[in-house]
Amino acid sequence: METAEGSFFPVIDYAAYRKYRVYVSADIRDYISIMGTETDLPSSKDNGLVISWGDVAARALAQEEYIQSYPKSNRISAVKALYSTYVINTFYGQNNTPLFHYDNLEMDLEARKAYSSLLTKDKGSSPFLQKLDGLMKLLKDNGYKLDDGVTEYLKSEVPQS
Repeated sequence: METAEGSFFPVIDYAAYRKYRVYVSADIRDYISIMGTETDLPSSKDNGLVISWGDVAARALAQEEYIQSYPKSNRISAVKALYSTYVINTFYGQNNTPLFHYDNLEMDLEARKAYSSLLTKDKGSSPFLQKLDGLMKLLKDNGYKLDDGVTEYLKSEVPQS
């Protein structure tokens, strides 16, 4: 059982399933890996990120790869839901750890470094990395500040609902 802001909820300990990875199909093995990471270190607590921006993006990439590799898996809907959360966290942050600081609308410096480093790799067929690359190019041109152009880009490429 976990608790956050006065609510209690069950959490499956996927890390305990790791010992069975050799006995299951590839999609279930990779699902256990993705979910085990969530069990070992959840990404957020009390509406704030508790992992680095680089880890947020890396987890999104792992989930995107799963979705592309196993489109017919019976775990696909769970991974898609998790991926959606990580995409929002990558491009917006959370209330207590926003991507753009509330006071000056500048992009978080750690996120900027992490995303720039990540984008030095081949973007290949990753829609996630292509959108992130588009955002970072736009931000570079305006001094890494949230403005109307960035807001419009996010609304069109990464809508929140």
